[in-house]
Amino acid sequence: MRTSLPRALTTLALTLCAGAVLASSPAERLVLQLPGLDENQRRSPVITAVAISADGSKIAAGGDDHQVRVWNAADGAELHTLQTHGDWVRSARFAGDGRLATVSADHTVCLWKLTADPAEPAVRKLAAGALQAVAWRPDGAGLATAGFGDSLRMFDLTTGHESAPEERPCACEDTRAVAYSPDGRWIAAAGRNGIIRMWDLTASGGPRDLPTDGRRVRALVFSPDGEVLAAGGDGPAVRLWRRNDNDFGAGAPDELLVRPGMIHSLAFLDEQLLAVGDTQNEITLWDADTRAERYVLKGHTGTVAALAVSADGRRIVSGSFDTTVRVWDIDPARLPVMSTAAKPTAKPTR
Repeated sequence: MRTSLPRALTTLALTLCAGAVLASSPAERLVLQLPGLDENQRRSPVITAVAISADGSKIAAGGDDHQVRVWNAADGAELHTLQTHGDWVRSARFAGDGRLATVSADHTVCLWKLTADPAEPAVRKLAAGALQAVAWRPDGAGLATAGFGDSLRMFDLTTGHESAPEERPCACEDTRAVAYSPDGRWIAAAGRNGIIRMWDLTASGGPRDLPTDGRRVRALVFSPDGEVLAAGGDGPAVRLWRRNDNDFGAGAPDELLVRPGMIHSLAFLDEQLLAVGDTQNEITLWDADTRAERYVLKGHTGTVAALAVSADGRRIVSGSFDTTVRVWDIDPARLPVMSTAAKPTAKPTR
């Protein structure tokens, strides 16, 4: 059973291109519409990247207009428009100290210090192919990128701007997702062929590939305690790989059945609550322990392509193919408890 938006959830409604308005009741929706691509405002950009700072104070979004916009999350005031990228912005992530990393189909990763006025990229690095995903190393001293090409690239930001990245072979040449575990021990990447490749960065051995159904993976995320790796994409389920004996992949994953929609984005709010953005234009909140659906956030009219969550798990930012951004304030403790568990799907294959 699906339930409409409760009082535990509030949309923080910001008209980002023209000021901000707070929602007067939990049930209200206001679209966060970005400016058009030209002076005639003929089309707003498709949103494929969103990020929220660790303290929840800043929101960033980017898409097919090649720009990244940064706003004050409290009042919707625009703080920066970042225009260095020359192609579609595919991913954006804040570090714990407020630095912003963005990647684009222009083959570059940019690292921004937003305290500067005007903001300029502190680091701009060239990759071998169009980039799809970026992830910060948990200590903030490095980051990883992936995209079109056969390598995961890990940049050490303590060794100077010109140092070459460490490269590790990906499982396919169209990698869409990359994620670090919170303790920095593991890094995972996946893409078109559905293979989830994991590296133990504390060991000298090679990677391991987790068994899948062979369909494209579009999103990966670790839980905040590092005990669960969630993966979703074109298959019928979100797969939850649990760490056993300090390792992943020892047993079959748990599954959350999400059909009919395909999954484009994932984000954990806490150790249990997982947000899933899909092609049904919805964000579904799942209990990863009980595999029960907790709530469905509705309002987007296009695929929910990107999700980000503040460090305290109480604010979600979503970006969509409908050219809008939404900000949701949530109290996980006040969500209702549902008892319907997801049904298992077919067994994964290697």
